[in-house]
Amino acid sequence: MKYSEMHEEGQKVGAVKTLTPVYFQFEKKGDGFVGRFKGRSAVDSSLGGGQYNQYLFDTDDGLIKCAFGQATDKEAGALMEVGKVYAVEYLGQVKITGGRSVNKFTIEWIDESALDEAEKSEDKVF
Repeated sequence: MKYSEMHEEGQKVGAVKTLTPVYFQFEKKGDGFVGRFKGRSAVDSSLGGGQYNQYLFDTDDGLIKCAFGQATDKEAGALMEVGKVYAVEYLGQVKITGGRSVNKFTIEWIDESALDEAEKSEDKVF
């Protein structure tokens, strides 16, 4: 089978996965997603503000990448572990000293093992 035929057949049976992430832009309060954290990479700011992280997530809609900003990188971003599932919600911008503002988020870890245990206990017949 030729590679192009393999690709076509893979698409038909759902065996093809796009590895190129789509950039997720936080625009308004409430924007967000749920997905498995795949990794992070440092990026130099084009605005001269040093470095910030870009995060890669596998979501129900495919791979996405996003940036939270330096403040969140130092807080929740420092605690996030590759392979775990997180729910992310944008809360908007908050003014800080010097007339600057920072992006605020709620980032929640979803404990899959607790969900598995809850599901097992629901399946038990007494």
